[in-house]
Amino acid sequence: MPVDRSTPDAVLRALAVRPLLFDGAMGTTLNDFDDRDWEAPEEVTLRFPDRMAGVYRAYVEAGADVISTNTFGGNLIRLERAGLLDKAEAINRGAAAQARAAAGDDAWVAGDIGQSGDFLQPLGDVTEARMAEAFRVQAHHLAAGGADLLLCETFSDVREVQIAIEAARSTGLPVFATMTYDINLHTMMGVAPADGLRACESAGAAAVGCNCGNGPEEMAQVLDQMLAAGPARPLMAQSNAGVPELVDGKVRYLYPDEKMVEFARQWIARGVSVIGSCCGSTAATTRRLRAMLDQTTPPAPTL
Repeated sequence: MPVDRSTPDAVLRALAVRPLLFDGAMGTTLNDFDDRDWEAPEEVTLRFPDRMAGVYRAYVEAGADVISTNTFGGNLIRLERAGLLDKAEAINRGAAAQARAAAGDDAWVAGDIGQSGDFLQPLGDVTEARMAEAFRVQAHHLAAGGADLLLCETFSDVREVQIAIEAARSTGLPVFATMTYDINLHTMMGVAPADGLRACESAGAAAVGCNCGNGPEEMAQVLDQMLAAGPARPLMAQSNAGVPELVDGKVRYLYPDEKMVEFARQWIARGVSVIGSCCGSTAATTRRLRAMLDQTTPPAPTL
């Protein structure tokens, strides 16, 4: 069914009547290319546009309702560290345009915004003003390229994710936000699931939750705490395909897709509204999640 892009809140109106399926891993997919010779994944957008188009199309064809841009490290702080600061607009606007072309009328595009890779003062050297500008510029380039919503994902620090959400909201697009709870059911900065949930909600995210982590078993425990806290926004979950293992000198994720799907089925039954997958997943994972959703939820009405 063609997606509705008539207004910025169309994706939220769809979410109000049915679960949404996001795509899967981006970095894992790019790292699997045999001729990988780039330091930052964002370089692929500029150097290999045909390759990126293929990645986006694969997720659309697998049935994702939303595909994410190759811009996880596209904020100004990370790009400056990678020597790509002068290409910030080309990377972000270009990635959104590539994804938009691949999505057509079949999927929404989420402009992907990852954490800055640095620490706010006083723990680090970055001021709140500099971080806000780094995310704001990225968000506006993504919006200009055709993103339908913005996804702030894999954050560990409460204040940083709030700054990112506020910067993303300045575009007028809906913002989804997730943090990663990979150390004893807390983020690297010691944030508990209920506290992360409330922080994202209070900053104005339209959907909140968790991504990445150590696999579905652990994410299920994180979601238990979020559900117990009574989320005020739709809940989102995108788990890694387990934890990586070294096989013949290469990093591999061996967690079965079937188990990923079964956990997602349970989460949907408990009220999680947005699912997808993260590191180690593929378009095949998305295809199986699509089949599960189609079997367990009624088709959405025409909006």
